[in-house]
Amino acid sequence: MYTNKQEGKTDLRVRRTRKLLWEALLDLLESRAFESLSVQEVCDRAMVHRTTFYKHFEDKHHLLYFGLEATNELFKNRSYEDRILHPMKLIQSWGHTKQFQTLVKAATENSFISNMMMKHGAESLRQDLLQAQKDGVNFKVPVDIVAAFYSGALSSLCAWWMKDGMMHSPEEMDNYLSQMINRNLFFPE
Repeated sequence: MYTNKQEGKTDLRVRRTRKLLWEALLDLLESRAFESLSVQEVCDRAMVHRTTFYKHFEDKHHLLYFGLEATNELFKNRSYEDRILHPMKLIQSWGHTKQFQTLVKAATENSFISNMMMKHGAESLRQDLLQAQKDGVNFKVPVDIVAAFYSGALSSLCAWWMKDGMMHSPEEMDNYLSQMINRNLFFPE
């Protein structure tokens, strides 16, 4: 599996190059299927030389992994309780709803992206649940099962919300989600 080697401070030029490549991939995903995209097309859109791309990423899949990791980091400044119980509101507060919509749309059209997003979501949720466990929460259901179940439900709900044109507010969606998912699953009394 890919890893992101971003320990410490990353040079501004490196950060800029990665950002340009990620944004180029997202731009292309708005109108094209992931599997039809080439590294060269991403490089052309980002105005980055192909050899520079390969200094940062192994392939387009690695770039996708990097982008999902970077997206995930944007949510880390919120409490794990907020990330679990109010995910739609967090997406809106993130301010990059269009990027998220592009990712969700791409995931509905491509099983690789869908699986990668599911794995990222499940692992992030698993980490949040493990932190809750450290904080004294005792789960009745194994954490891995809770993470797999909830990330699947959340992914499906996000895909439906996007396909429906986001007709419901993030607050409404979080409310519907909380009605369908027992809060005690995550924070037993």
